[in-house]
Amino acid sequence: MEIRKAELLNVREVWKSEPRNFTKWLADNIDFLNENLEFSLNVIETEKQIGSFNVDIYCEDEQGERVIIENQLEKTDHTHLVQILTYTVGIDAKTVIWITPEPRVEHTEVFEWLNEVTPVDNCWYLFQLEVIKLNDTSVSPLFTKIVGPSQVIKNRGNEKKEVAESNHSRFQFWETLLEQLNNNTPTYRNVSPTMDNWLNAGTGIGGINHCIIVRRNDTALQLIIEKKDTEWNKMIFDYLHSFREEIEREFGEKLIWRRMEEKKSSRIRFDMTDCTLDHSSWENGIPLLVNRFLKWQSALEPYLKLVGEKTWK
Repeated sequence: MEIRKAELLNVREVWKSEPRNFTKWLADNIDFLNENLEFSLNVIETEKQIGSFNVDIYCEDEQGERVIIENQLEKTDHTHLVQILTYTVGIDAKTVIWITPEPRVEHTEVFEWLNEVTPVDNCWYLFQLEVIKLNDTSVSPLFTKIVGPSQVIKNRGNEKKEVAESNHSRFQFWETLLEQLNNNTPTYRNVSPTMDNWLNAGTGIGGINHCIIVRRNDTALQLIIEKKDTEWNKMIFDYLHSFREEIEREFGEKLIWRRMEEKKSSRIRFDMTDCTLDHSSWENGIPLLVNRFLKWQSALEPYLKLVGEKTWK
């Protein structure tokens, strides 16, 4: 085995433009960053407008808390620092991530200070971005954490109050939804409410699950295809996709089909804004969500049955 020094490339050789290239790439490949965090991010929107500024990437974490990512392909500067603070206040973000190939000492110190003086559930991360050349055709991004919240790994879950409003609202939401849903279908009858923003239930086929997601501004239905074998996942997705017209006709809405080429899993998704984490939307929104799930299940069930009868080799 040959051992040699890694060849570092200028990030501009890989991404010419920060908004057009790097931000778009990171939003589509957020797992590269997730691997360096103690939690996972779900991308909600890129270039989200806050006043006269735009947040590069707006996310939510596993608890549904707001996260902003600010990207630079050059040395950190005061302008971006001011923008970050503006974004944080503008959307009440709990976690801030600043990515740059050259973090200046003074900005590193500011983020360290922010971790010390802001509330315990506010987290400030500064990552250095580097690119390693693997061979003539491949490179790999490297995210190195320069600054992170103190004791975040040990205390992140415990430090958040169990009765925090968002957690309590999610638990109440699932209680209310499950009560109505279980009167119409047995799919979720063995599932208990949680404080997570997602709730899974089996389809009867191992590795393929229904998932309902609730957030502040919307809800979503997902079919998650995540068997142990990546090739099987893609074959199953392609098989279901071949019935796309029939499934969407039965469901009555267009669906989002995500093969996710570079990922192990594949997903089918439907988003709706009629029902949200806002309690005021529940009276009308939860019955609509239940109705949509019943249609979703009815539209997918015949083809999932065919999947269960096939041998995926």
